[in-house]
Amino acid sequence: MKTFNNSRSRLLRGFTLAESVIALGILVVLITGFLAVFGPAASTIKKTLSTDEASRLQATLIFELTHLREGQEETRYQDDPFRKAFEWISQSHDNNNAILIYKYRAIPGQKRPDGTLQPAPRELGLSGIDFVITPMVRRISDNLLQEDLDSIDGRVFFVKLNQLIFDGGGMRVSNGTGTIVDPHKPGEDFARRPESFPEAVLAFEAEYYNLPTTSFQYLSNAFDPDDFTKPIFTRKLAVRR
Repeated sequence: MKTFNNSRSRLLRGFTLAESVIALGILVVLITGFLAVFGPAASTIKKTLSTDEASRLQATLIFELTHLREGQEETRYQDDPFRKAFEWISQSHDNNNAILIYKYRAIPGQKRPDGTLQPAPRELGLSGIDFVITPMVRRISDNLLQEDLDSIDGRVFFVKLNQLIFDGGGMRVSNGTGTIVDPHKPGEDFARRPESFPEAVLAFEAEYYNLPTTSFQYLSNAFDPDDFTKPIFTRKLAVRR
């Protein structure tokens, strides 16, 4: 009986301190190796998803630059979408004229004065009937932006637009931020006189940035385009007269 009790005591005594430390060390090594392998992969996946989402919206950007909305835009740009593209491209680095691209929940058939759909309240929950997901491009100065932000679906992207000019056998981004120049002979600024621009096509590069928040308060007070220096991706695009 005494022998049995001694054996049972040895079985129930658990791990020693040394054994626990060794086991903990092995666990730390395994976790560190896991993070080293899968940490960058997770970051890459997140970036890829952001890029994919913004890429699907770039068609909306081109559509916005080549079409006039109902109402004030038709008068402002003299029924000429090319004037709108000139203004938006040259002013995209300005705080108040920064371009945002996003998707929001909208009520089918309910239009606002500019022809865009009315944002849907959050309590409307049946997609395709109560609301539809609508891509949108607006500048920060747009009076309807705050309404859209209350019904945002997904991320909001900030887009910087930079004119492309010819350089040797290829094209590069123009050094003149806020100007539109002759792509063959940079010099004179045509941003205020798009009718004098010598080309039928205006080529530009779009830099997409993921905004850290969808808060209108942030966009109104803390947002600064100069704070964004590493785009999640870029695309070379063009608009035609």
